[in-house]
Order: sequence, then C-alpha cells, then structure tokens
Amino acid sequence: MEKWNYSRKIKSNLKLNCFAIRLLLLFLLIFTLFTNGFSQAREDSDNSFAKKPKTQKRGFDSDKLRFGGSFGAAFGEITFVEVSPTVGYLVKDYWLAGIGGRYMFYEDKHPYFYYRTNIYGGNVFNQFYLMEKFIIHSEVEVLNLDDRRNINERANVTSIFIGGGYRSMISDRAFGSILILYNINDSYNTPYTNPVLRVSFGFGI
Repeated sequence: MEKWNYSRKIKSNLKLNCFAIRLLLLFLLIFTLFTNGFSQAREDSDNSFAKKPKTQKRGFDSDKLRFGGSFGAAFGEITFVEVSPTVGYLVKDYWLAGIGGRYMFYEDKHPYFYYRTNIYGGNVFNQFYLMEKFIIHSEVEVLNLDDRRNINERANVTSIFIGGGYRSMISDRAFGSILILYNINDSYNTPYTNPVLRVSFGFGI
C-alpha cells in the first residue's frame, strides 16, 4: 500500500510540475517584456543595488533589507495553494541572507487515496549573485504536515535545497527571480518532486 501511495504522490507532483513549467514560460515572457521596457527608461538600473551611492554605515542598515515572496496555485483533481513571504538582508552586494515562512494547502481528490493537509513552516536561505543577474541558492526548510502513512498524526519534514537561477530588475528597487532547485533530503512526506521550480518577486525599501 505504501508503494502505491508513493507512486501516487509522484504522479500528483508531476502534474503540479507541469503547471509550474507553464508558469515558468509565462514569467519568462513577462521578465523579457519588463526588461526591454524598463531598459529604455533607465541608464544603469541593473546595478542599482550594487552601485547606489552609499555612505559608510556600521551595523544594521535598513536600506539593505529585501522583502519578497511567491504565490502559487493549481486546481482540479489536485488542488494546491501556496503563500511564501520572505525577508532578506544584503550582507554584501553579492550576498543575500534571509528567512521565510511558507503555508500550503494540498488536496488530492483521487477516490482510492484521498489526502488533504495544511502545511506550514519556514526556512533560512543564502543567495549569491554572479554578474548581478545569476543566482546561486542554498536553503534549509522545515515543514509540518499530516503524515501520508497516518493522517491522524503530524510529521516534520526537513528539505535541503541547492540550485540556481536568474534575477531580472523590474524597476530600480523591484526584481523578479526564477530558481531551479534540487532537494537533496527527499523523503516519503516531502511535498515536492525534484526539480523544484520557484518564481518569486522582491523589493527593497
């Protein structure tokens, strides 16, 4: 029974990944349009975070805070809704460290294996920027959800993500990013199927 449930999980997540791929293509188009449009209206905004005139400050600098997050949803036999806010701090111009929260509602309506759960948790992450646009990402996330083998119990699931992606400036202080991540700590209860596609937006204050 567990093997069948696990294969069911894989099929369900493959459907979600197909939806994520379509979202990825849509956001790639949006990023291209934004990049072309705003590049005519600004002279050097691609380096706005790195090259913004600064005074030397010691200690905490609120100008280095970056707020953002992502939202995702799919509906049908598999219903999936996710909200993931984040806050980060530019330790260096090329290094963003931060924390995030995550809430997911997941429902599999298959008649032979109905599964429904509210998932919540958080993460800590590091991002390193190469040539202002390319991202190297690492993350540790802990989620709490209903155990697939015993839905009367809750289980904690730890995921460790590594991967990379691309960042595009939408305006002087706002940006979007696309990440392709691999969970190196996959388990039976993990709500992801590798690779994980993540589209998010952020802004500075």
